[in-house]
Amino acid sequence: MENSSFESLPQALQDDILSRLPLKSLVKLKCILVSKKWASIIRGEEFKALYLSRSMTKPRVMLMVERWTSRPHEPAMSWFRSVYEEQRRTPVPDAYEEVLFHSVYQEKKPSLSSGQQQLRIPFEKVGSDISQPIRGLICLHLDGKVAICNPGTKKYHILPEIPAHFTNTKCFFGYDEDTNVFKVLCIKTRYLQSTIPFSEYHVLTVEFGAEPSYWRPIICKPDCSILTEGLFKGGFLYYGAESSSGKNLVVRFNVTSEEFTIWEFPDDDFSFPTWKFVIYKGNIALVDDFAFFPGAEIDQDGTFAFPILVLDEISVKFKREIIKIRGWEQKVEKDEVFYFKGTIGTGELVFAQGSGRGGLVIGPSFSILYYDTEDFLSRSKIEAVSGIQILAAQTFLDHVDSTWLI
Repeated sequence: MENSSFESLPQALQDDILSRLPLKSLVKLKCILVSKKWASIIRGEEFKALYLSRSMTKPRVMLMVERWTSRPHEPAMSWFRSVYEEQRRTPVPDAYEEVLFHSVYQEKKPSLSSGQQQLRIPFEKVGSDISQPIRGLICLHLDGKVAICNPGTKKYHILPEIPAHFTNTKCFFGYDEDTNVFKVLCIKTRYLQSTIPFSEYHVLTVEFGAEPSYWRPIICKPDCSILTEGLFKGGFLYYGAESSSGKNLVVRFNVTSEEFTIWEFPDDDFSFPTWKFVIYKGNIALVDDFAFFPGAEIDQDGTFAFPILVLDEISVKFKREIIKIRGWEQKVEKDEVFYFKGTIGTGELVFAQGSGRGGLVIGPSFSILYYDTEDFLSRSKIEAVSGIQILAAQTFLDHVDSTWLI
C-alpha cells in the first residue's frame, strides 16, 4: 500500500478530520505552520461554519470568575519581589485579583470536567463587564478599550475608540445572520440635573479580516438609563431600562435594522435590576434574583417555588408562571445562593452558584444544579474553578467553540 499524505485526501475529508480537533490543537497547527494549506483551511469560511455546527452539538457552560489567586513565582517576578521589598520595606502580596474564564462541556454526565478551557486576565485589565457569549465570542472591556475575545483560542480583536466622552459606558453584543457579521451596540450615558439620563448610541459592525469599520451614531427615543445586562436571541438584543419618570422599560434592539422597540412594564410588583433576562424553554423570560436569596420560603416537602415572566412573542406580552423545584432543601445549604440561568437543550433547568447580599462564594469548587423533566434535582461541581478566594462569578449557558479569531 502506498503512503499518502494528508493533502492528497479529498478536500471534504480533510475538512472533516480537522473539524474534529479541539481548538487548542487547531491553534497549534496554525501557529507552527505545519502546512500552509492547513492554515488556509482553518481560516476559511466553509471550515468556520463546519466547525461551528459540530461544536453546537457539544455546548459549553462558561464561567467568569473573579478571584484571588496565587501570584506566579517566575524569575522575573522574583527580581521584582526583591526590589519592591527592599524599597518599600514590605512584602509583595502572594495573591492578586484576576478574572478566570473557564468553560467545560455542558452535559452533567459523566462530569463537568471534560473539555476544559481557561483564560486568565488580571482584573484591572478587564473588570467584570462582559457580554453573553455568541458563536464562541464575547465582548468585554480590555485596558479601557472595547474588545472582542475568543476565550477558547485566547485571541482578541480591539475595536476602534468610541467617539464619545461620557463616563458611564455599556456595550451589548449581537450577531446579524442576514449579513453574517457581529455588531456591538455601545451606549454612553450621563445625567442631567442628577436624574435625567442623556445617552449617545453608537453601533459598530465587526468583520474580522476586513478593513476597520467605524462607530455609527443611531437614535433611540425615548432616552432611558440601562439597568440590566443584555440577552441576545434570534437577531434581537433585550435589556432592561428605566425612563426619566421612573417607569420600568424592556428594550429590544433589532441587530439587522438597528431599530429599537420599547415596552413599558405595567406590573407593580416588578422592578429592575433584580429581575434578569434568561432563555426559558426557548423563549425570552425574566426571573427575579431576589427570590433566591437565603431565607426564601421552602414548602414542608422541600419544594422551592419562584416566579418567572415569559415573553409571548405573538402578543408581545410577558406572562407570569410559577416554577416549582422539588428536593431543593436537600441539595442547597441554608447559606448558599443559586440563581436560575435558564434551560438547555435537554430541557433541564440550570441553577448556578453565586453570591448574595454582599456574601462571598468561598471554596475550592463551584457548583451547578440541574433539574430535569422527571423532577430530579442533581448537583455537579466544577472542581477546576479554585483559588484563594472566589469573589464573584457569572455563568453563561450554550457557549460553543468557534474558529473566529484563531
